[in-house]
Amino acid sequence: MREKPYLAYSDVLKAKFGHRVYKVTLDAGFTCPNRDATKGVGGCTFCDETGSSSRAQNKKDTITAQIQKNVEIMRRRFKAEKFVAYFQSYTNTYSKIERLKRLYDEAMAAHPDIIGMSISTRPDCVNEEKLDLIAQYNHPGGYLCVEYGMQTIHDHTLELINRCETHADFVHAFNLTRERNIPMCVHVILGLPGETHADMMATAMRLSEMLPEGVKIHLLCAMKHTPLEQQYLRGEWEPLAQEAYVQLVCDFIEHLDPSIAIHRITGNGHRDGLVAPRWLLKKQEVLMQVEQEFLKRGTRQGATLEATTLSTSKGI
Repeated sequence: MREKPYLAYSDVLKAKFGHRVYKVTLDAGFTCPNRDATKGVGGCTFCDETGSSSRAQNKKDTITAQIQKNVEIMRRRFKAEKFVAYFQSYTNTYSKIERLKRLYDEAMAAHPDIIGMSISTRPDCVNEEKLDLIAQYNHPGGYLCVEYGMQTIHDHTLELINRCETHADFVHAFNLTRERNIPMCVHVILGLPGETHADMMATAMRLSEMLPEGVKIHLLCAMKHTPLEQQYLRGEWEPLAQEAYVQLVCDFIEHLDPSIAIHRITGNGHRDGLVAPRWLLKKQEVLMQVEQEFLKRGTRQGATLEATTLSTSKGI
């Protein structure tokens, strides 16, 4: 099997734990300050009514029930041996500290093959107290990750998508988290309205300076019942074509430091809610095309950084 041209998250997990590790997605019934009028209403223009849920769980079930049910499904389907409890839907630090501790404790105790947690949240919804709590789950031989939705480093874009936070909010949260040695995965979105190729590469370069442990690369897509769907239907926004995205994601990864694990490069949007682009459902095809493009270029993750460093050292 040919070595991947980027540091795949699955390979990192396999190297650390020695066997297949899969995430069990959870819906703990959270909401978002950008929906409940604390900071805004309606949410980000791309976020659907499930809060970016995988829809693999029933939020009416307890955390324990969600984990036990999905562990068995993944064990049969993927031959997985160990599992990470993934608090995915909406903003999973947006509550009182007592409730957060109760939910996190329940997840860790729900099944003997749960080895840790991944907690998805907004940068403006953490503070020292919440991060101190999360840090308590960081054990040797286990797994812990806070996943921050940064999306882009450009504040003008964040305003366009009704994010109701700034890049400074992300930097503040990032620094607080790094101080506590909590691993992080940063979510970015390619194809955001008004962003140029240079804008997106600047986001990649900034990540390479900050060096989070992981990055999830998403493509902007329109989901049902979102403002972005309405923009698409009115002809005000058009998603990237498949070939253009393949080129763009390869460019982005070439600008990423090779030490950053790539958690995802495609697969956005549940098929029942995805409006456009529908080619996103062809996940394996897109992954294959990305690898083929890297092979064609003869490059890999971080290649642009290495070329820049070499040129600088030679005084070019």
